[in-house]
Amino acid sequence: VLVTGGGGSIGSELCRQIAKIGPKRLVVLDVYENGAYDVQQELKIKFPLLNLRVEIVTITDRGQLERVFGEYKPDVVIHAAAHKHVPLMETNCCEAVKNNVFGTRNLLDVAENAGSGKFIMVSTDKAVNPTNVMGCSKRICEIYCQSLNNAIVSGEVKGETQFVTTRFG
Repeated sequence: VLVTGGGGSIGSELCRQIAKIGPKRLVVLDVYENGAYDVQQELKIKFPLLNLRVEIVTITDRGQLERVFGEYKPDVVIHAAAHKHVPLMETNCCEAVKNNVFGTRNLLDVAENAGSGKFIMVSTDKAVNPTNVMGCSKRICEIYCQSLNNAIVSGEVKGETQFVTTRFG
């Protein structure tokens, strides 16, 4: 199992819950080393037998994502990495789009190419009739993610990855 944004508020809680069920391996991927380090230390103490790996990578770097997916070959990808703070994204629109939209597209494409079995994108309630940049960027991600399942059904994509979106908030 690979969790993007694994050191963040949502991602770290997902890692805690996943660790409880004893995955073959848990990969925490985050660009912010402090959060990733904190969850790593916590999980090492609570789950000493957990096969845990931490990768400091930005989702906007497709080459590094390809390296990580090539090395770990995750069957399940839970994508919680995102810029989520509405006021900050209103004043940093380009970063919201770069990270949330293009970073998510990188992950979706890399996961599909790597043969991951399931990709679960964590979205937000702000993607419902979005009125701000952050909500709009997440809605774009939802639409793209869901469109990949339609492509698989119609035979346009050769991969077997199941793409799912869920909204927290």
